[in-house]
Amino acid sequence: MARPYRPIRELEHHLDRGELDFAIAIAKGIARERHRPLELDVVVRFLPLIATRRPEEFDVWALRWLERWCKDLRGRASIDDGVEVVQALAAVPVEAEQAMRILRRLASPAAS
Repeated sequence: MARPYRPIRELEHHLDRGELDFAIAIAKGIARERHRPLELDVVVRFLPLIATRRPEEFDVWALRWLERWCKDLRGRASIDDGVEVVQALAAVPVEAEQAMRILRRLASPAAS
């Protein structure tokens, strides 16, 4: 018996293994199939890989993520949260683990 295909799980595995190009391709397919973007807490996982593999693209990705964060958490996030998010985004290339803990916490739907 074949196992069911779970694209989010596959995406997460590619991100865990650092396979950026595969992860991007799967993410685009999932978003197209769902007719909506992926959740913030999933998309944020791309940032450390972008910072190391495509540093020239990091600012674009980080700012796009920040735009989504502002839109998705409108009315639930404070300006203090926004400052914390911006500081964490700036820290991803140099202190990824600590920055990602902050971003994952603030990206969750229960944040704020």
